[in-house]
Amino acid sequence: MIGVRHAAFRRVLERGDQRYAEVEVHTDLPRNPELLAYFRKEGGGQFQLIRVIANDADHELDWFDNHLHSASQDVTSQLFAGPSHGGADDRHAFGRRVLAYGGLADELARQLA
Repeated sequence: MIGVRHAAFRRVLERGDQRYAEVEVHTDLPRNPELLAYFRKEGGGQFQLIRVIANDADHELDWFDNHLHSASQDVTSQLFAGPSHGGADDRHAFGRRVLAYGGLADELARQLA
């Protein structure tokens, strides 16, 4: 289980006809302490965790679009697949923990309205 130490809404992204909420998540994972979680609003006002990105950006160096290296990597399958994980169940549980942090679900509902 991935512990959530802090979570905060960052911005809304539009990809095609979909809108996503980007959430910065600080975890207890030693290899990926900072993650970016992307949520989409589903029917009934529910949110679905779509993707999780490891955020390795150094804010001193990566304050601009630095094409010389990749400061982010999709880690969704790494976090929620394998013998010690329940796949979709782990993914949903992590999403619920993120959304429960400090009223974040209410903020996403306002931002994705």
